[in-house]
Amino acid sequence: MAKQLKSIEDEILRLLASSEGDILEDETLINTLAVSKETSAVINTKVEEAKVTEKEIDEARTSYRPVAFRSSLIFFCIVELITIDPMYQFSLQWYQNLLSMGIDNAPKSE
Repeated sequence: MAKQLKSIEDEILRLLASSEGDILEDETLINTLAVSKETSAVINTKVEEAKVTEKEIDEARTSYRPVAFRSSLIFFCIVELITIDPMYQFSLQWYQNLLSMGIDNAPKSE
């Protein structure tokens, strides 16, 4: 989107620099300005939509942060169990199954 705005801006500047006489009578320049205004409005709308989407994604990501913290804590505790006794060595697959089972059995939130 920024590239598109930049190219339109460059085109307008090129037309302004190369125009001779009254710029208000230059049809190419007037048409380019009209198109650039429409394109700018469309791009600004998309930028606003992108900001809203980004905010929603950030909120969703933030809601999972406590789960990620606890999952990480459990994982590193399990990894350190091997220092107590080699018998306590578990695979990543085992941990993933444990985590999935914990998520499945947890009370559902609204």
